[in-house]
Amino acid sequence: MIIVSGASGDLGARVVTELFTRVPASQCILLTRNPDRLADHANAGATVRKADFDDTSGLIEAMQGGRVLLIISTLSIGRRAEQHGNAIDAAKAAGVSHVVYTSSCGIQPQTPSISGQEHYATEQKLIQSGLTYTILRNSWYADVIAQLLLPAGVALGALVASTGDGLVAPVAKADCAKAAACVLADANKHANAIYEITGPELLTFADITHICSEMSGKAIAYSDVSHEEKLAIFDAMGVSRDYEEGMMNEQTNAWASNEMITYEMAIKQQFFSICSHHITLITGTPAQSLRSLIAAYGI
Repeated sequence: MIIVSGASGDLGARVVTELFTRVPASQCILLTRNPDRLADHANAGATVRKADFDDTSGLIEAMQGGRVLLIISTLSIGRRAEQHGNAIDAAKAAGVSHVVYTSSCGIQPQTPSISGQEHYATEQKLIQSGLTYTILRNSWYADVIAQLLLPAGVALGALVASTGDGLVAPVAKADCAKAAACVLADANKHANAIYEITGPELLTFADITHICSEMSGKAIAYSDVSHEEKLAIFDAMGVSRDYEEGMMNEQTNAWASNEMITYEMAIKQQFFSICSHHITLITGTPAQSLRSLIAAYGI
């Protein structure tokens, strides 16, 4: 049995859709804090169970009968390492033998990124747990560029970042989901592997702005600012500096500004300067380019 945590979330839903093309729904246990959202999957034969990463005893019960588990990282910046640790402990107690984890590209103990530090702590706990593992280090989601940055750039005529000449290889969520599903469906093939799940090209933020301008047909200028200046912009927007549960909203579409600034610091310092062909290695098909993803969104 394959367990997918966060199955009603954006990435989780994509993974489940891909997974169902590879294994019967009856072989899947879907964990979520909102079981009603997965009623269609339950009707298709999947086992749907309520689970919360803050409830270890409940997690142990929810994971019963599973052999391979996908831990999709939570949104709770500042509490992720603890929550992920709870899930790893619960998996071990429930008899799960293999844990697949969605981490972040370029993880190093020296990264300034708050979320990167939490991913690193989770990776270390998983590696030292005694469980078989597969770590999927997802790069920056290209979908964020297509859905949020490009429209903002068109509306404002400019994009602002504090990433300097830092490079990143944006990756489509669909490719991340397909890679995760392939690993789950044939877990033994990927035992104790660590993959860098990236798009096919390294880009600076200036490159990304140029592509957004080219694809939209609108003039979008790029402004490179300091981290202090970018933080001041977030402050002016009313973005909270520290993460609060449920802070994502239609007005900001943003996490806590301290997290986003440290993420940009990591990009500027080249922690994300990684481009692999691991999506092709895992799935047999190449990763989507940023241009093709923007086109797929109809922009």
